[in-house]
Amino acid sequence: MTLEDVDHLFAIMAAEATEKDDDGLLPGAVMLSVDSYCRIPHGSPVACTNILHGIRYRGVRMNVARNYEDKILSRAEAGEGGHPFFDLSPIGI
Repeated sequence: MTLEDVDHLFAIMAAEATEKDDDGLLPGAVMLSVDSYCRIPHGSPVACTNILHGIRYRGVRMNVARNYEDKILSRAEAGEGGHPFFDLSPIGI
């Protein structure tokens, strides 16, 4: 999964959440395999914000592990795995 794929899925999820007026449908966590994470270009806006908030992209937590399949969970699906939830940042920030 590339950051372009993530941005595309974020847009779909945000539109659905707005349409249904349900924040639980907003992006809650990105689950990435180590291979996908290592292919993210250096200098991208993916960053470890701090030890409590973890790795974030556009305000959404990125969970990385060898055994993960690439996918994006909604806030409802992510539960504690995405906390704390922040507003979805615009692309490039």
